[in-house]
Amino acid sequence: MLIDEIPDDCLLAIFDYINNLEDLINCYKVCVKWSYLLVKKTKKVKYLIDEVGFSSDTVYYQRSFLIDSTCLPKLFTNLIIAEMSRELTFEVEDAIEFVKSQKSLKGLINRFDVPIEKYCDGLEMLSVHNFDPKNLRNSSSMKQLDIWNYSLEHLKRDAHYLPNLERLRVQIRVPDNRYDGPVLEKLEILEFYYYCYPAKIFHGFQLMDSCPNLQSAHIFMNATNWFFDETLKHKCLQDLFIDFYEYDNDNWNNLKRLLMKFPNLKLFALWGDSCITDEHIEQLVHILPNLVLLDVRKCNRVTRRAADYVKDHCKRYGRLIKFYFNGNKHEIKSDSPQLTIKHEAVSRGFDFMKHCDKFFDSN
Repeated sequence: MLIDEIPDDCLLAIFDYINNLEDLINCYKVCVKWSYLLVKKTKKVKYLIDEVGFSSDTVYYQRSFLIDSTCLPKLFTNLIIAEMSRELTFEVEDAIEFVKSQKSLKGLINRFDVPIEKYCDGLEMLSVHNFDPKNLRNSSSMKQLDIWNYSLEHLKRDAHYLPNLERLRVQIRVPDNRYDGPVLEKLEILEFYYYCYPAKIFHGFQLMDSCPNLQSAHIFMNATNWFFDETLKHKCLQDLFIDFYEYDNDNWNNLKRLLMKFPNLKLFALWGDSCITDEHIEQLVHILPNLVLLDVRKCNRVTRRAADYVKDHCKRYGRLIKFYFNGNKHEIKSDSPQLTIKHEAVSRGFDFMKHCDKFFDSN
C-alpha cells in the first residue's frame, strides 16, 4: 500500500503519537491531505510547552530550530497554555500575532523581553521575567503568577491589581523590606525564592501573615535572619517546605517558634540543613500535632534513630506519620509518587503537591 492510500483514520491514529512541534510542522508540509488531518489532530491540543509531554493534548519543543511561524496559527486554535520561548527561533512580532490568534488562551509563559501578555485578552495564568500589571488587559482575572525578577516592594505596588490571585511564585535577588501592602485574601499557594547576596533579613514569613487563606508554602532562602510575628497563628496552612541555603545552630529556636504559628500543618519538609539532628526530629513531632508527612531527606545528620523514634511515637499516641530521611529516601517514590512531580511555571491545576517543585529531587 502506498502511503497516500492509508485511510484517514489510520493516519490520525499515527499522528496522535506525534507530540514534537518540529515533527508536526514537517508533517504538515508533506501534502494537502496531511495538512488537513494534522489540523484536525491539533484542534485537541491544549498545551504548547518547552518540555517533553506525551499526552494527546500537549505539543512540546526542546531545542532551537527555525520554524515557519505561519504554520502555528493554523495548527493551534484551541490552546489553553502557550510557552513563548527563545527556543522558538522566530521574531517577537510573530509571537505577538500568534498569541493574538489564540482566543481560548488562559495561560502564557513569556520568555521574551517584550511583554507580549498585553496582547492576550483572557489571561488567568502568567509566567514572566518582569511583571507590570499595567501590561494586562484585565489584571483582576489573574489567578497564577510566576515572576523571575521581583521584590516585596513590587508586590506592595501591584497587589491591589490582583484581587483574585490564588498562586504566586516569585524570585527575589535584592535586599528587601517587610511587606505592608494589601491583604492577599485568595492566595492559597506561595512559592518564595530568596537569593540575595550577601544574605539579608528574610521577610517571606511575614508576607504569609498577609495571606489569611494560604494553604501551602514553599520557601527557599539563603538568609540566617528571619522576620516573623510569632503572636499571629496561621490555622489554614497545611503544607510547608523550607529549603535553607544557609543555616546556623542559633536558628533552631527560631524555627521552633516559627512552626508554632502553624498548628494545623500536615506536610512539612525541611531541606538543606546540616544542623538538624535526631533530637530535633523528636521535638518536631510534638510541635506539630497534626503532622502526617515529615521529609528531612536533605538533613544528613538525621539517622535511623530518628525514624525509630517517630515510629514508636506514632504507636504510642495513635498517630500516622510518613517519615523520610536519607536512609529511606527511595521509598517516597512508591509511597507518595505525587510528591516527585516536577514544578510547572503555569500549572494546569492548583494541586500544591502535584505542581510545586518542592519534592521533585528525591535523591
